[in-house]
Amino acid sequence: MQTLPGDGHYKDGILETMRCHNGRLPLWPLHRERLARSLGLGELSLDEIAQCILHLVAKLGHKMAIARLRVGLLGGEWCWDLSFLPLQPTVEAELGVRLFPCKTDLPVSQSWNSGCKYLCRSRYNRAKSELPMGECLDGLIFDSEGRVIESLRCNLLVRFGDIWVTPNLQRCGVRGVMRDWLSSRIQWQERDMDIQDLCEAEEVALCNSVRGVLPVVEIIGHKRWPIGAGVRGLQYLIVETLW
Repeated sequence: MQTLPGDGHYKDGILETMRCHNGRLPLWPLHRERLARSLGLGELSLDEIAQCILHLVAKLGHKMAIARLRVGLLGGEWCWDLSFLPLQPTVEAELGVRLFPCKTDLPVSQSWNSGCKYLCRSRYNRAKSELPMGECLDGLIFDSEGRVIESLRCNLLVRFGDIWVTPNLQRCGVRGVMRDWLSSRIQWQERDMDIQDLCEAEEVALCNSVRGVLPVVEIIGHKRWPIGAGVRGLQYLIVETLW
C-alpha cells in the first residue's frame, strides 16, 4: 500500500468518505458497490482493499470516526490509501442547515453517470468559494440546465405528502450511499426538480453517510421551513437501524 499525495495529483481518483461506528463501517456494502461502479481499479483487488479496511476499522480505538479512502492513478499505477479523521458533533442535526444557491453548476453528461465521488473537486471548490464569509452555510448545486442536483456535501431529500423525492442523478452528481440505503426503506421517487419544486415542498433535508439526515431550514432568498416530523422520523430510523 502506497501513501498518496494531495487529492489534486490524481488522475481518475475516487473518494469514499465513510462513517466508522464502534469498530465497523455500517454502510460498507453500499460503499463497496459504489467503488465497483467507478471507472476501474486497474490491477487492484477490491476484495483485498475491503479486507484491509475492515481490519483497520475494527482496530480503531475511537467510537466514531470518518474513514477517508482514496483510490487513484499515480505515475501510471493504481494506488489506494486510508486515513481516519475525528468525527466531531455538530448542531446541524438538531438546528438544521441553511442552503445558499450557488452559480457554479455541474455539466450535464451525455453518458451514464456512475455517481461516484471524484477527487477532482474543482467545480465544488469554486461553488464553495461563493458562500458568504462568516456564515455557516452549505451550497445548493444545480446542473447547467437549471435542475437541482445536490448540496456541496450531501444528497437532497424533498417531502411531498407521504413521498420523499430526490433529484434525478442520471446526468451528474454524487449518488450517496445514505441516499441508496434510505431508498429501500421509505416511499421514494427520483425525478427532475428545479428551485420552484423545492419551495413547494413540505420538508427538505440533506443526507450523507457520515452525518445521516440533516433538516434544511432555509434556502437563502427563497424559503424557510420549520423542522418537521418527517425529517425527525428519518433521523430516528437511522439511529435505531445503523448506529
